[in-house]
Amino acid sequence: MNAPKYLCDLHVHTTASDGGYTPEEIVRLAVSLGLEAIAITDHDSAASNIDGVKAGEKFGLRVIPGVELTTVEGCHILGYFIQPVESGLYEYLSSLKRQSWTFMCKILERLRSRGLRVTEQELAWRTGEGIPNMSHILDVMYARGDLAEPDFDSPAAVSFFGDPDYIVNFFIEFARTRPFIDAAGAIRLILSAGGVPVWAHPLQGCSDIDREELEKLKEEGLVGLEVITPKHGSRARRLLHETCQEFDLIPTGGTDYHGRFFESIEKGRKPGSCGIEPQLLERLEGRALKLQAG
Repeated sequence: MNAPKYLCDLHVHTTASDGGYTPEEIVRLAVSLGLEAIAITDHDSAASNIDGVKAGEKFGLRVIPGVELTTVEGCHILGYFIQPVESGLYEYLSSLKRQSWTFMCKILERLRSRGLRVTEQELAWRTGEGIPNMSHILDVMYARGDLAEPDFDSPAAVSFFGDPDYIVNFFIEFARTRPFIDAAGAIRLILSAGGVPVWAHPLQGCSDIDREELEKLKEEGLVGLEVITPKHGSRARRLLHETCQEFDLIPTGGTDYHGRFFESIEKGRKPGSCGIEPQLLERLEGRALKLQAG
């Protein structure tokens, strides 16, 4: 077996959001690839963290409990080492889940006219404690035999939904209901749970970082920038490394791995193809322990 390019992948998703694998499945995959650590960072959900940590202990992989918060500005804030304690973060995630459930039930009803047979009970079973989204509907359709493939962009799925970008467009529709907090608020929520806030793929879709915004977020408690990600080319990575040095921020990295439904987008990319080395993870953990100690 070839060794992974990076031993620590700090950005993977599970079935609690739009990932294709359960916490145990993603842990087994990471172990098979030779990783030492992963962070579970589901979109707007921490539901897989406890099971992920337990699976890591069982199979000999370090699993960092995390989250990836969507913000009203459209950027994403990662939280690492979040603690399972009563906090503003978990109150917010519970509220967001309720709003998403209401929205997705309306989507189920709307899609009945296209022949959708997925029930609310099936969606609830598939979602579990996570946050419901279009990937869950897609997976139920596949499990029922209504789709021959689980890929979001399979010809049958695109034909059924009538839109090649249906997952993104349904999410945009949900975002228009303004359920999300702003980036500064997301940082405060992560800190409330003892977590370390990091700006995810900050140069996705742009050529330079908003330094004024970065300064503002650092004042709120931002600890790092995600640098080594498939969403950044070599120029962006160099720029962000320099920015981390200038602003005394910790560079992080990860594959943003979803798997299964998104294999065509991820082009065979596996956990460990982006990430960081153990010494940087130790530095990140040190900041978390300092924050948790008060």
